[in-house]
Amino acid sequence: MFDNNLFSEIYQNSEFYTTIILRMSLAIFLAALLGTEREFSGKVAGLRTHILVCAGACVFTLLSIYGFKMHITEGFSGVNDPARIGAQIITGIGFIGAGTIMRNGSNILGITTAATLWMAAAIGMACGCGMFSIAVFATLSTLFVLILIRQFEKKFLSDYLKKYRNIKINISCDIENADCVNKIIDTNFKSISKFEKKIGTDNQFVIKLTVTTRKNLVTINNIFKETPYINKIEVQEVSD
Repeated sequence: MFDNNLFSEIYQNSEFYTTIILRMSLAIFLAALLGTEREFSGKVAGLRTHILVCAGACVFTLLSIYGFKMHITEGFSGVNDPARIGAQIITGIGFIGAGTIMRNGSNILGITTAATLWMAAAIGMACGCGMFSIAVFATLSTLFVLILIRQFEKKFLSDYLKKYRNIKINISCDIENADCVNKIIDTNFKSISKFEKKIGTDNQFVIKLTVTTRKNLVTINNIFKETPYINKIEVQEVSD
Protein backbone atom coordinates (compact mmCIF):
# COMPACT_ATOMS: atom_id res chain seq x y z
CA MET A 1 0.00 0.00 0.00
CA PHE A 2 1.13 3.52 -0.74
CA ASP A 3 1.76 5.93 2.06
CA ASN A 4 -0.87 8.67 1.83
CA ASN A 5 1.24 10.90 4.04
CA LEU A 6 4.03 10.73 1.47
CA PHE A 7 1.74 11.79 -1.38
CA SER A 8 0.32 14.53 0.80
CA GLU A 9 3.79 15.83 1.56
CA ILE A 10 4.73 15.76 -2.12
CA TYR A 11 1.55 17.62 -3.05
CA GLN A 12 2.06 20.27 -0.40
CA ASN A 13 5.69 20.75 -1.41
CA SER A 14 5.28 20.23 -5.14
CA GLU A 15 7.46 23.20 -6.02
CA PHE A 16 10.31 21.84 -3.88
CA TYR A 17 10.11 18.34 -5.38
CA THR A 18 9.88 19.77 -8.89
CA THR A 19 13.14 21.58 -8.18
CA ILE A 20 14.77 18.38 -6.94
CA ILE A 21 13.63 16.33 -9.94
CA LEU A 22 14.73 19.03 -12.37
CA ARG A 23 18.21 19.23 -10.86
CA MET A 24 18.64 15.46 -10.72
CA SER A 25 17.35 15.00 -14.28
CA LEU A 26 19.72 17.62 -15.67
CA ALA A 27 22.64 16.07 -13.82
CA ILE A 28 21.83 12.64 -15.29
CA PHE A 29 21.38 14.07 -18.80
CA LEU A 30 24.64 16.03 -18.78
CA ALA A 31 26.55 13.10 -17.32
CA ALA A 32 25.11 10.87 -20.04
CA LEU A 33 26.65 13.14 -22.67
CA LEU A 34 30.09 12.78 -21.11
CA GLY A 35 29.68 9.06 -20.48
CA THR A 36 28.59 8.43 -24.06
CA GLU A 37 31.76 10.07 -25.36
CA ARG A 38 33.86 7.87 -23.09
CA GLU A 39 31.94 4.79 -24.26
CA PHE A 40 32.70 5.60 -27.90
CA SER A 41 36.34 6.06 -26.92
CA GLY A 42 36.38 2.53 -25.53
CA LYS A 43 37.00 3.49 -21.90
CA VAL A 44 36.10 1.26 -18.96
CA ALA A 45 34.49 4.12 -17.02
CA GLY A 46 31.71 4.95 -19.45
CA LEU A 47 28.04 5.87 -19.48
CA ARG A 48 26.85 4.30 -16.22
CA THR A 49 29.89 5.36 -14.22
CA HIS A 50 29.61 9.00 -15.25
CA ILE A 51 25.88 9.09 -14.60
CA LEU A 52 26.30 7.60 -11.13
CA VAL A 53 29.16 9.94 -10.22
CA CYS A 54 27.32 13.03 -11.43
CA ALA A 55 23.96 12.03 -9.95
CA GLY A 56 25.62 11.08 -6.66
CA ALA A 57 27.38 14.43 -6.44
CA CYS A 58 24.05 16.11 -7.15
CA VAL A 59 22.29 14.13 -4.39
CA PHE A 60 24.98 14.92 -1.84
CA THR A 61 24.81 18.60 -2.76
CA LEU A 62 21.02 18.62 -2.44
CA LEU A 63 21.29 16.93 0.95
CA SER A 64 23.86 19.46 2.10
CA ILE A 65 21.53 22.30 1.13
CA TYR A 66 18.14 20.94 2.18
CA GLY A 67 18.70 17.88 4.32
CA PHE A 68 20.89 19.11 7.15
CA LYS A 69 19.43 22.47 8.08
CA MET A 70 20.05 23.25 11.72
CA HIS A 71 17.15 24.44 13.81
CA ILE A 72 17.48 26.67 16.83
CA THR A 73 16.17 24.66 19.76
CA GLU A 74 16.44 24.93 23.48
CA GLY A 75 20.08 24.89 24.43
CA PHE A 76 21.31 24.27 20.88
CA SER A 77 21.82 26.31 17.73
CA GLY A 78 23.76 25.73 14.53
CA VAL A 79 24.39 26.99 11.00
CA ASN A 80 23.66 25.18 7.73
CA ASP A 81 26.98 24.71 5.90
CA PRO A 82 26.62 23.00 2.46
CA ALA A 83 30.31 23.54 1.70
CA ARG A 84 31.33 20.76 4.09
CA ILE A 85 29.81 17.97 2.04
CA GLY A 86 30.94 19.67 -1.17
CA ALA A 87 34.53 19.56 0.03
CA GLN A 88 34.23 15.85 0.76
CA ILE A 89 32.82 15.19 -2.71
CA ILE A 90 35.87 16.82 -4.29
CA THR A 91 38.19 14.71 -2.17
CA GLY A 92 36.25 11.46 -2.44
CA ILE A 93 35.94 11.47 -6.21
CA GLY A 94 39.71 11.17 -6.36
CA PHE A 95 39.48 7.54 -5.22
CA ILE A 96 37.19 6.64 -8.10
CA GLY A 97 39.34 8.56 -10.56
CA ALA A 98 42.48 6.83 -9.33
CA GLY A 99 40.88 3.47 -10.09
CA THR A 100 40.67 4.36 -13.79
CA ILE A 101 44.39 5.15 -14.10
CA MET A 102 46.61 2.28 -15.21
CA ARG A 103 50.28 2.00 -16.09
CA ASN A 104 51.30 -0.09 -19.08
CA GLY A 105 55.08 -0.06 -19.40
CA SER A 106 56.08 3.53 -20.06
CA ASN A 107 52.50 4.53 -20.88
CA ILE A 108 49.98 5.83 -18.36
CA LEU A 109 46.35 5.30 -19.34
CA GLY A 110 43.09 6.64 -17.95
CA ILE A 111 44.12 10.10 -16.77
CA THR A 112 41.66 11.83 -19.11
CA THR A 113 38.82 9.57 -17.95
CA ALA A 114 39.71 10.30 -14.31
CA ALA A 115 39.60 14.02 -15.06
CA THR A 116 36.25 13.56 -16.82
CA LEU A 117 34.83 11.82 -13.74
CA TRP A 118 36.09 14.68 -11.61
CA MET A 119 34.34 17.13 -13.94
CA ALA A 120 31.18 15.00 -13.82
CA ALA A 121 31.15 15.38 -10.04
CA ALA A 122 31.55 19.14 -10.41
CA ILE A 123 28.67 19.25 -12.89
CA GLY A 124 26.53 17.24 -10.47
CA MET A 125 27.31 19.70 -7.69
CA ALA A 126 26.41 22.62 -9.96
CA CYS A 127 23.07 20.96 -10.79
CA GLY A 128 22.45 20.30 -7.10
CA CYS A 129 23.00 23.99 -6.34
CA GLY A 130 20.66 25.03 -9.15
CA MET A 131 23.46 26.66 -11.15
CA PHE A 132 22.28 25.25 -14.46
CA SER A 133 24.17 27.65 -16.70
CA ILE A 134 27.47 26.63 -15.09
CA ALA A 135 26.57 22.94 -15.38
CA VAL A 136 25.64 23.21 -19.07
CA PHE A 137 28.67 25.33 -19.94
CA ALA A 138 30.98 22.93 -18.07
CA THR A 139 29.49 19.97 -19.95
CA LEU A 140 29.88 21.64 -23.33
CA SER A 141 33.42 22.70 -22.48
CA THR A 142 34.33 19.16 -21.43
CA LEU A 143 32.89 17.70 -24.64
CA PHE A 144 34.83 20.30 -26.61
CA VAL A 145 38.04 19.17 -24.94
CA LEU A 146 37.29 15.45 -25.28
CA ILE A 147 36.22 15.54 -28.92
CA LEU A 148 37.58 18.57 -30.75
CA ILE A 149 40.84 19.01 -28.85
CA ARG A 150 41.53 15.30 -29.30
CA GLN A 151 41.11 15.69 -33.06
CA PHE A 152 43.45 18.67 -32.96
CA GLU A 153 46.03 16.59 -31.09
CA LYS A 154 45.79 13.75 -33.60
CA LYS A 155 45.96 16.00 -36.64
CA PHE A 156 48.55 18.57 -35.63
CA LEU A 157 50.46 17.33 -32.56
CA SER A 158 50.67 13.56 -32.62
CA ASP A 159 52.69 13.21 -35.81
CA TYR A 160 55.05 15.89 -34.59
CA LEU A 161 55.49 14.65 -31.05
CA LYS A 162 55.86 10.97 -31.84
CA LYS A 163 58.99 11.77 -33.84
CA TYR A 164 60.72 12.59 -30.59
CA ARG A 165 62.59 9.71 -28.99
CA ASN A 166 64.71 9.12 -25.91
CA ILE A 167 68.27 8.21 -26.84
CA LYS A 168 70.89 6.90 -24.44
CA ILE A 169 74.44 7.81 -25.46
CA ASN A 170 77.68 6.46 -24.01
CA ILE A 171 80.87 8.22 -25.10
CA SER A 172 84.47 7.42 -24.29
CA CYS A 173 87.39 9.77 -25.12
CA ASP A 174 90.80 10.85 -23.89
CA ILE A 175 90.50 13.12 -20.88
CA GLU A 176 92.13 16.07 -22.67
CA ASN A 177 89.32 16.00 -25.27
CA ALA A 178 86.48 16.17 -22.72
CA ASP A 179 85.75 19.87 -23.36
CA CYS A 180 85.46 19.26 -27.09
CA VAL A 181 82.97 16.44 -26.53
CA ASN A 182 80.92 18.60 -24.17
CA LYS A 183 80.79 21.30 -26.84
CA ILE A 184 79.43 18.83 -29.40
CA ILE A 185 76.75 17.72 -26.93
CA ASP A 186 75.72 21.31 -26.15
CA THR A 187 75.54 22.13 -29.87
CA ASN A 188 73.43 19.16 -30.95
CA PHE A 189 71.18 18.39 -27.96
CA LYS A 190 68.99 20.85 -26.09
CA SER A 191 66.90 18.45 -24.01
CA ILE A 192 69.08 16.29 -21.73
CA SER A 193 67.36 14.29 -18.96
CA LYS A 194 70.42 12.47 -17.59
CA PHE A 195 74.08 13.44 -17.67
CA GLU A 196 76.91 11.54 -15.98
CA LYS A 197 80.68 11.93 -16.17
CA LYS A 198 83.40 9.68 -14.83
CA ILE A 199 86.99 8.56 -15.44
CA GLY A 200 87.28 4.87 -16.24
CA THR A 201 89.90 2.41 -15.06
CA ASP A 202 91.77 2.80 -18.37
CA ASN A 203 92.03 6.56 -17.75
CA GLN A 204 89.34 7.20 -20.35
CA PHE A 205 86.84 10.01 -19.83
CA VAL A 206 83.34 8.48 -19.99
CA ILE A 207 80.15 10.47 -20.56
CA LYS A 208 76.70 8.89 -20.22
CA LEU A 209 73.63 10.91 -21.13
CA THR A 210 70.00 10.48 -22.16
CA VAL A 211 68.57 13.01 -24.59
CA THR A 212 65.15 13.68 -26.10
CA THR A 213 65.59 14.43 -29.77
CA ARG A 214 64.10 14.00 -33.22
CA LYS A 215 67.42 12.76 -34.57
CA ASN A 216 67.52 9.04 -35.37
CA LEU A 217 70.18 6.61 -34.19
CA VAL A 218 72.18 6.76 -37.42
CA THR A 219 72.35 10.56 -37.38
CA ILE A 220 73.47 10.67 -33.75
CA ASN A 221 76.05 7.98 -34.31
CA ASN A 222 77.47 9.88 -37.29
CA ILE A 223 77.74 13.09 -35.27
CA PHE A 224 80.18 11.48 -32.88
CA LYS A 225 81.72 8.92 -35.21
CA GLU A 226 83.07 11.63 -37.50
CA THR A 227 84.86 13.23 -34.54
CA PRO A 228 88.46 11.93 -34.47
CA TYR A 229 89.06 12.28 -30.70
CA ILE A 230 86.17 10.03 -29.65
CA ASN A 231 87.39 6.50 -29.02
CA LYS A 232 84.05 4.76 -28.47
CA ILE A 233 80.38 5.64 -28.99
CA GLU A 234 77.25 3.64 -28.15
CA VAL A 235 73.79 4.88 -29.12
CA GLN A 236 70.59 3.19 -27.92
CA GLU A 237 66.92 4.15 -28.02
CA VAL A 238 65.12 3.66 -24.70
CA SER A 239 61.40 3.46 -23.94
CA ASP A 240 61.31 6.00 -21.10
